[in-house]
Amino acid sequence: MLSWQELKNSPQIIGLIDWEMTPAQAFEAYQIKSIDAWKHRGLEDVYYFYVSTWQGRGQVILVRRTMVDSQEIAVAPAPETLVAACLAAGDGQQYPRGQLPLDEALRQWLRAELGL
Repeated sequence: MLSWQELKNSPQIIGLIDWEMTPAQAFEAYQIKSIDAWKHRGLEDVYYFYVSTWQGRGQVILVRRTMVDSQEIAVAPAPETLVAACLAAGDGQQYPRGQLPLDEALRQWLRAELGL
């Protein structure tokens, strides 16, 4: 896994981030067992951020998803207030277990941090 600073110094990865991808979209497109997976078999790898709720804490994680697996690339040191607001907004929604999409405030913070 890359440190946050290493990620910030990796324009080749930053340029590949899909800022609109959500965990639900990635799961549907890249999960071989999904009903519509046959439609997406030619998909290239995708990089996207999501908010992880595993182990009772919110973390903003950049992941690389392929047709075979997913790999955590980096953890963003996002402000706790932004993460908490995103978690509160997603409470009770149907998402892949332990994964929430970014809200606009987190997306803006990440883009600013990465110089975009």
